[in-house]
Amino acid sequence: MLTADAQWTVQDPGFRNDSLGFYEISLPRQNTAWAVCYDGWGGLLSGKPILDFTRTTNGGNTWIPGKMGNDKTLRFSNISAINNEEAWVAMHKIGPTPGNYAIGSGGSFAHGGGIFHTKNGGLTWKQSNPGELFDHNSIPRFVHFKNEDRGVAVGDPVDGYFEIYLTENGGKKWKRVARRDIPAPMQYEVGWISGFAAIGNKIWFGTSTGRMYKSVNFGKTWTVHVVDPVPGTHIHEIAFLDDGLRGVAHGRNPGTNRTFVFSTLDGGLTWTNYFQPANWKNSRMTAVPGTNAFISTAVHANPAFQGSAVSYDVGQTWTEIDNAADKAVCRFYDANTGYAGGFYITGNPVLGTGGIFKSTITFQADRMQTQSRVPALAESSPGKLSQESEVTVYPVPASDIINISFNEKTMNNMQVINIIDMNGKPVATKTATGRLVQMDVSKIPAGSYTLRIAGNTGKAVSKVITIVK
Repeated sequence: MLTADAQWTVQDPGFRNDSLGFYEISLPRQNTAWAVCYDGWGGLLSGKPILDFTRTTNGGNTWIPGKMGNDKTLRFSNISAINNEEAWVAMHKIGPTPGNYAIGSGGSFAHGGGIFHTKNGGLTWKQSNPGELFDHNSIPRFVHFKNEDRGVAVGDPVDGYFEIYLTENGGKKWKRVARRDIPAPMQYEVGWISGFAAIGNKIWFGTSTGRMYKSVNFGKTWTVHVVDPVPGTHIHEIAFLDDGLRGVAHGRNPGTNRTFVFSTLDGGLTWTNYFQPANWKNSRMTAVPGTNAFISTAVHANPAFQGSAVSYDVGQTWTEIDNAADKAVCRFYDANTGYAGGFYITGNPVLGTGGIFKSTITFQADRMQTQSRVPALAESSPGKLSQESEVTVYPVPASDIINISFNEKTMNNMQVINIIDMNGKPVATKTATGRLVQMDVSKIPAGSYTLRIAGNTGKAVSKVITIVK
């Protein structure tokens, strides 16, 4: 269990003369972290330009502040750091958004902005391919690099489809993903700043219509899936564990001003709404690499609701870690290295003068790799999906119909069944209960596929199947 002192240590971000909040943190190495800021007094969507950032290269012993250029029409969407000296940031324009795209975006985003890059620790920044990679019609939402060469940048729809750009040479050239490879947006559908997650080649980003886009090949092609069918829910925060299957999302419905926790066991194809679980902190969420833990943090006027909390069951239940201080964002490199960003407020005795917190959380050792309410995918004998023989599949191989038979123990559970190709893309999905479920595979090309079943009891099992013609 959590130790009594499993909280956070306050660190000095290096600022002296401003009132700043921390919106995003990137940890490319164990001892390296970069954090970007927003208006600590006026909030995330204020009209005040904030170009401040800070970074550490020695595990938080010291932080070095800086500024991202001097264009006071910009503010941060997110940061993706490569190492001690190199980082990328997405920047969006400040101001009201003309036209209908103000819906779902807070009404405080103007068109324009871009992607900027530094190779000298933030002393100087250069915009990447201005006018070609985003232009005056764009609203950049995030940039992410998986290594020095391969990056993706995502913005709101322009010309009828989401702006998604890829680079394979460190930003020297970017290519926009074709319309045919991205599902069409709904009317007025937009993204959210830093509203994405990435695990290897898998990328997810949420939208203002309760949907989530997903790519399994680092942005080359995309699918879209419903997180919340209730109109108007904006998916802000997304986090996935190392397996890329178990994830959580944070949604907010501006119409009702309610926030929700959503959970998935199948990589984001289907979602369960846990609404507002006790102790959940409703600002930001992140996964802790190497564990089964998710951390949530919050900024709140009521101290009882600020601070941080941990979940080991994919967002269903939460245990409070602390409510000692506002924490706007949290990010982890591994179980031993993580940071949260709150506020640096000059001379304010309530909000304090720290702003950066380093994790001293002791995660439950028995939940680190082996235990979770969601078991690892079970290995199967031919035709059977679990060692308890709860499910049988026939015929194997199949050409027209696959029969999935559940025993009495599982037949009344809701099951989400996916047939997934070797690139990780779902080619057929069915939700059902009952003794026998049939899936039509007659239109699926011949080949090997993964049949995956995620039950509402928390169990997830899979096996490789073959389709022949």
